[in-house]
Amino acid sequence: MKGPYLFPGWRRAESYRFFILAGVAALLVLSVAFTQLLASAAGVRQETLRLHILANSDSPRDQWIKLQVRDSILEQVGQFLATAQNREEAVELVQLSLPRIQVAADKALARTGSGQRAEISLEEYRFSTTRYEGFTLPAGEYMALRITLGKGQGHNWFCCLYPALCLDASGAEYAAPEKNELVFGDYLVRFAAIELWEELWN
Repeated sequence: MKGPYLFPGWRRAESYRFFILAGVAALLVLSVAFTQLLASAAGVRQETLRLHILANSDSPRDQWIKLQVRDSILEQVGQFLATAQNREEAVELVQLSLPRIQVAADKALARTGSGQRAEISLEEYRFSTTRYEGFTLPAGEYMALRITLGKGQGHNWFCCLYPALCLDASGAEYAAPEKNELVFGDYLVRFAAIELWEELWN
């Protein structure tokens, strides 16, 4: 009499079962890892205040004007954001200083003789994955200080006011190690996955 383990097809069935179980285990591991990745990205967005400047146009002169305004804004903002201990404090300080920021932008524009006006707001704005020199910010909605110059139809310039990555990149970082690993690491596949998820979600 043949035992149950000699039943025809048993080995094939056991092989299928093994691969199914291995596949399920792999999916669970990937699911946990992706969930942690999304949590880190969400934490980065919640703890970041960005600066977003839109030039009047893409002409060389308008792009130069954008950079003059950028330098003036960074100088103004850097003076009072140095005391911020978290994103909430940074947002509050910027909100209270919007009149001073407006004056700084207007003076910079006046020095260029362009006749352009600057519209300034503090609002939630959706960004794509953005690579800077030395760090990358994942896609998603961020609180941002937005400055639109003239018609605002030119290329953007954006960076990070809090943490002060575009004010003092040498010492600025996030509190949690996993957020720093995501932002300062070179993980193109991870950022692509986050951006795809954000696009599907929205």
